[in-house]
Amino acid sequence: MKKVAVLKETINGENRVILLPKDIEDLAKKYEVYVEKGAGEALGFSDNEYKKHGAIIKDKEYCWTNSDFIIKYKGPTQEEYKYLNENTKMSAIFHAEGNYELLKELQKKKVTAYTYEFIETADGYFPMAYPGGEIAGKMAIMYANFYQQKQYGGTGKALFQIRGASKSKIAVIGYGNVGGAAIKLASELGNEVYVFGSNINKLKKMSVYMDENIHCLESTEENLKKILPEMDAIIGAILISTYDTEPIITKEIFNSLKAGTVVIDVTCGYGSGYIPSIDKYTTLNDPIYVSDNGVVCCKIDNLPSAYPKSTTEAYSSNAKEWIIKILDNELQGKENSEVVRGKIFDKGKISHQVIKEHWDYYEKNNI
Repeated sequence: MKKVAVLKETINGENRVILLPKDIEDLAKKYEVYVEKGAGEALGFSDNEYKKHGAIIKDKEYCWTNSDFIIKYKGPTQEEYKYLNENTKMSAIFHAEGNYELLKELQKKKVTAYTYEFIETADGYFPMAYPGGEIAGKMAIMYANFYQQKQYGGTGKALFQIRGASKSKIAVIGYGNVGGAAIKLASELGNEVYVFGSNINKLKKMSVYMDENIHCLESTEENLKKILPEMDAIIGAILISTYDTEPIITKEIFNSLKAGTVVIDVTCGYGSGYIPSIDKYTTLNDPIYVSDNGVVCCKIDNLPSAYPKSTTEAYSSNAKEWIIKILDNELQGKENSEVVRGKIFDKGKISHQVIKEHWDYYEKNNI
């Protein structure tokens, strides 16, 4: 029986784990499952609970050196690079396209790697991005409402309906997992919601199922220039933002926003990206800053980690099915085209176009 290991995360402040005890059972029926000692303790799940569901508790060194496949929540940290070698096969949320050092390490050590966020179904759905996307989208609306308070730099306009008060206006750029959750909550709270996307036909089709206070528009410069300056809050929720992403909220549009507008950049990304004016990351401990023109800016790249227990519960129950598919594809030869789309390295060779494009960019610009 092939051996797989579920590891404890080593990123500072990361309390999540990829699989909870109850979601180990199906995995343990097909594979010998090691769980690193203390993997779930930050969430209140003991090693004994994992053992009850079929796991074998081992230390970090043993898990890395005696497993056929490594399962993590986040990609390896620098302190874990020493464990990587040509026999390493692993899965995680890598976001590798934004980490040149990690890309070099995965190539040099000839690692085989799958990243959850790139797994894609035939109909274009990203099934392992949904739980985190839902939490991030809903949190974006909650953050926007909180930082609309006057003392934080907002206009003092509540982002929920109050009798006798006019409705607030919220723009959501993107309508995937994050955007969809943000749109739904913003609408349920009684706001006027303006949804921007590049595929107007898809937007029109979606709008049939939306409330009347949700307005769908094509993401053109003309529409953005006209609508965004009227907004109380803007949620940026496109799929990916990188060095070569065309600006959506250009500097000109950003400078036209009224003072007190709250902009939550959920996508974050790297490079100048789709909101070049928001070029500074914020954190859960220091969530916002106010720009020179009075816009309240929030750019936190790990929003869901603020709720590690809820995030892990949602992610684990969804992830177990896809992790088994990854393992069956890699260890059993049961080819699955959906999980293959999430394979970014095959024995150190780049196997995903997005990763290849970014690697070429880094090499060309000597980053």
